Amino acid sequence: MEQTLCASGLNYSQWLLLRAIRQDAFVRGSPLTGPMPIDVERSETMLDELRRDGWIEYAGTQAPRIAESAANRLQRTAQALSALHSVSVAAFSSQERAALGTLLERMKTTLSDHTTRQVRAGTEAARQEKAVAPSHCPGLPPVAHRPTSCPTLAATRL
Repeated sequence: MEQTLCASGLNYSQWLLLRAIRQDAFVRGSPLTGPMPIDVERSETMLDELRRDGWIEYAGTQAPRIAESAANRLQRTAQALSALHSVSVAAFSSQERAALGTLLERMKTTLSDHTTRQVRAGTEAARQEKAVAPSHCPGLPPVAHRPTSCPTLAATRL
């Protein structure tokens, strides 16, 4: 389970908090009870981490919610953990366990590939945003910044 969560970029306590948020069982300012109790201070720290990593959205003291961009990723993680749990508790033969283990490895690889693509897409978007950002020179009029983008201004200046 830890390996599956790690491949998703989560740890067990983060998973429990995300699951509680998803099920509307998390109340800010109250400890999270369950298999691994999480106190208020720790949950606030984890909320910041999960927001930074794009899993959740919230502002100020609002109740957190699963980020739209993370909903599919969270669903795939939940499915992988559910499948892992099913395999671990079911009475399968060794051959069936091997087949299911192979399927779980494929799911893990797919999740890892998706995470890599998401990171790459985010990095590319940030790079493009930086490249598009205009360069500002203090003290110069705005026209001086755009002579090639405004041919008529460039012609009148020369």
